[in-house]
Amino acid sequence: MMKSSNRWLLVLWLALIASASLSAPSCAQNGETAALSAKIAELSRAGKYSEATTLAQRQLESLEKTRGPVDRDVAGALNNLADLYGHQGNDAAAEPLLKRSIAILEKAAGLDSSAMAPELNNLAALYQRQERYADAEPLFKRALAMREKSLPSGHPDLGQSLNNLATLYEKQGRHADSEPLFKRALGIYEKAAGPEHPAVATLLNNLGQVDKVQGRYGEAEPLIKRSLAIREKVLGRDHPDVARSLNNLADLYERQGRYADAEPLYQRAVAIRQSALGADHPDLATSLNNLASLYQAEGRAADALPIVEKTIANGRAQSRVALAVLFAAQRQQLMPAEKALDDALGVVQRGTQSSAASAVNKLAVRLAAGTDRLAQLVRRDQDLASEAETLDKAIIAAVSRERSKRDPAAEQRSRERLAVISAERASLQKTFASEFPDYAALSNPLPMTAKEIQELCGILGDAA
Repeated sequence: MMKSSNRWLLVLWLALIASASLSAPSCAQNGETAALSAKIAELSRAGKYSEATTLAQRQLESLEKTRGPVDRDVAGALNNLADLYGHQGNDAAAEPLLKRSIAILEKAAGLDSSAMAPELNNLAALYQRQERYADAEPLFKRALAMREKSLPSGHPDLGQSLNNLATLYEKQGRHADSEPLFKRALGIYEKAAGPEHPAVATLLNNLGQVDKVQGRYGEAEPLIKRSLAIREKVLGRDHPDVARSLNNLADLYERQGRYADAEPLYQRAVAIRQSALGADHPDLATSLNNLASLYQAEGRAADALPIVEKTIANGRAQSRVALAVLFAAQRQQLMPAEKALDDALGVVQRGTQSSAASAVNKLAVRLAAGTDRLAQLVRRDQDLASEAETLDKAIIAAVSRERSKRDPAAEQRSRERLAVISAERASLQKTFASEFPDYAALSNPLPMTAKEIQELCGILGDAA
């Protein structure tokens, strides 16, 4: 039996090797469609995402029937629905809608039309959330260039693009690049929309973040507080954006060791996000992890443990928080040692899904070297996946370039080929599930317990 201390060393070793932007409503719509889109946007601003999504889905279905697949209003409806999915943490549903919207607008409005800037912004924001910064940056820059060319220097849409590009830079720690863009965007919005507009609150919050992460706490606090005050007044005390300001102000206080000031803010942010966004939203998980981390910093493992258990259950536990809390809970005998270790291993393994995917891919390569039916199907699926990834990256790169540097015919051929690949891969997945269920299960592995890992190590040891 492995000693408890050695087991925790194993967990920590595994962890080591595993190593706020403004969304854009479409400007492609007009007439009655624009009025309905405005209603959807109003519901979204109020944080009523479920209600807004139902309305947006109906709008899209109606427009597709009456206007056909290549229509600017259809493009706008796709963008709006994708934006709602993004607010609810469903990027997998949002991404294909945004790509389709961009493709429609390129045909209907032209490759250089600023009408597609909202869609470019939203697709870039999606990639930013996924930490695909290299994919996001050229899209943000393309949208900004379109707007700088077509809009006056004080237009709010220009401020939006400046903020979004600055947010991307800030997430990469590029403070010198982000700060002047944030300040320029703030000046635009304060002049165009007034000092209490929600966008002004977003810019104040973002500038506060820049100061905070650089240790300029005295400068950060009034900015974040002003952002919070505007959001509470204009959006209401229970709006998700209010939770964002609460979370950031609490983090500022925690960094200063002001735990008593931070705790009620984190708790209120959790309550707002639980009510407005639902139990499975990533923003709620962020607030829960932050609150658990605060309790752990205060030595309150008993208060932190139930929160960590909740985030572990829905697969959204942050390793740095969960491992510290589980170790403290085990040490204080708040839970059985075996349970603490299994939960810790589960957290680490879920945080290394890319490693698991790589292992499955290597197995697939070995299978593909064979000659039986499964090997042939696996080889075909791998080839299609590789081709699709190459085509998709090429299309995104093309969309980020100006018209003179693009080949629309080649891009269309790539989109048509991607559609064919998608259909064939979907058929292959059904075949794997029905004919080869063991392989299908292996492609989506669940975390292993300590006992299972020990057994596996024993098997590997015997084989050596």
